[in-house]
Amino acid sequence: MYKLLGRATSGNVQKVIFLLEELGVPYERIDYGRQFENTGTPAYLAMNPTKKVPTLVDGDLSIWESHTILRYLAAKEKSPLLPAELGARTQVERWMDWLLAQLNAAYLAGFRDA
Repeated sequence: MYKLLGRATSGNVQKVIFLLEELGVPYERIDYGRQFENTGTPAYLAMNPTKKVPTLVDGDLSIWESHTILRYLAAKEKSPLLPAELGARTQVERWMDWLLAQLNAAYLAGFRDA
């Protein structure tokens, strides 16, 4: 079972939750973040040196950065949301990168205001 470390009010954690729900795979979300004072612990820093959320734990593997987590999950679960054919995959990945570069500030502000 996946473990998702991050607060439910984080826009970047929400992205991962949306995909986990869409995939229908079991996961456990655990509260992590500055307000919980647990992202600076040696154990968390060993998983994620940025002290930020989200972090996905899959067995002994820890993955950080929301879009990296999304790509990992979609590939591991063989989701059609991330096509195996590289040309088709670029259609997905370019929009993910565009979102991060162009819309992320507004996207995250929406979660902060909610």
